[in-house]
Amino acid sequence: MKIIIVGLGQTGTLLARRIAAEGHDTVVIDCDKERVEAVTNLYNVSGVCGSGASKEILLQAGAATADVVITVSPIDEINMMACMVAKKCGARYTVARIHRPELSGDGDYFAEAFQIDYITNPKLDTALEMYRQIGMPGKVKADAYFSDVATIIRINMDKNIIPGGSMPLKDVKEFFGTDMLVATVTRGEKLYIPKGDFVIQPGDVVGIIAADTVIPQIIMKLGLAHKTARKVVLVGGGTVAYYLGKKLLENKKSVTILENDRKRCAELAQLLPQAEISFADGVDAEVLLEEGMKKADVCVSLTGNDDANLVISLFAWSCGVKSVITRVNATAYEKLLNKVNMDITISPAVISADRVMGFVRNVTVHNAKGNDIQCLYQLAGGMAEAIEFVAYDNCKKLGVAFKQQEFKLKKEILVAMLIRQGQVIIPDGNSCIQSGDRVVVISKRGHGLNTLNDIFAL
Repeated sequence: MKIIIVGLGQTGTLLARRIAAEGHDTVVIDCDKERVEAVTNLYNVSGVCGSGASKEILLQAGAATADVVITVSPIDEINMMACMVAKKCGARYTVARIHRPELSGDGDYFAEAFQIDYITNPKLDTALEMYRQIGMPGKVKADAYFSDVATIIRINMDKNIIPGGSMPLKDVKEFFGTDMLVATVTRGEKLYIPKGDFVIQPGDVVGIIAADTVIPQIIMKLGLAHKTARKVVLVGGGTVAYYLGKKLLENKKSVTILENDRKRCAELAQLLPQAEISFADGVDAEVLLEEGMKKADVCVSLTGNDDANLVISLFAWSCGVKSVITRVNATAYEKLLNKVNMDITISPAVISADRVMGFVRNVTVHNAKGNDIQCLYQLAGGMAEAIEFVAYDNCKKLGVAFKQQEFKLKKEILVAMLIRQGQVIIPDGNSCIQSGDRVVVISKRGHGLNTLNDIFAL
């Protein structure tokens, strides 16, 4: 497909890399000539310097024959206008990133008015991702979610967790005492989709998929506690804090928001009257102590500055806060926090890119209404993907038992879970896919799966 990306911030650059890697004819647009040159030099993409809302620039980029135009500039109105102009130029589908609640809240209206086929709101998505992490202990992070009934959690398996220093894969289920599956293992810079005689070693980072109902049991078996979160401190009062604070208050949590802009404090006080809003510098240790950091169950660092978020999270960790969630943009900070078992890091750019990639994969083989892919997540720093497919009547292997030779998968692909009428099934050799199932597939980077049939070797 021919795909145009408008805006080369972190999300646009990430999308350029991922879309080009899947073999699409990719063109990027940005007003910053140096950014365009940097991205075109790094990846197999073409570039045009100028405004993505300009008809002339869009035509120069090839919008007349484009399959998808993705607009991820920093300005919502530019993204919406670029979609409308791109459609008038001839583009088949358009995607807009919209941040502001007053615009994204009327998404259906603006989608119709500006001819937008798919709207992504990364600030809302980031807040929901953070909410799902609430209460997770430091060595555990929820990495992916499926049909509101199942989760992949990532666990740092240090020597204190693994009895005897190592654990054969065949013993893992018995160790945890519940139905679950090891989906991925990261050892150093290498990713494994384990099977057979694989042995988990101390230091491995293990991705486990299980029903939500048994996740607390798995965490407790690790000697960790799934913390009941009552008091939550949010440092930074932007749009993500508003969305997250609203969700927490709806679920009867005590919420304190620290914000260093007095005008924004007044706005938050009106928007979230049940929250405690403090005009304060969240990077100041004395202020954090005065605001009750030592009594907090959860601290979420979500300023717009990675350095500030790093300092806040490290201080919260030193205060004994059991669940610390950090908004990060640079992967270097994520790795640093992981070194001290603060594994819950959230990147809005990655979340936004995952949502857009799911849409791109669907329109690769369908139209904008096609929905083979329900959700798509990057795992293990982008080395793997988890995809939830819907099994339709055209699935080639309906009713075929997994143990049969006919049910042969491509290399480095795993069917990790079936979700049937809301019930979680961890598959074995006797399992089979039925029409209507949700099928969770794990694959190494590079497969570019678009449909469920893409997983089969035969």
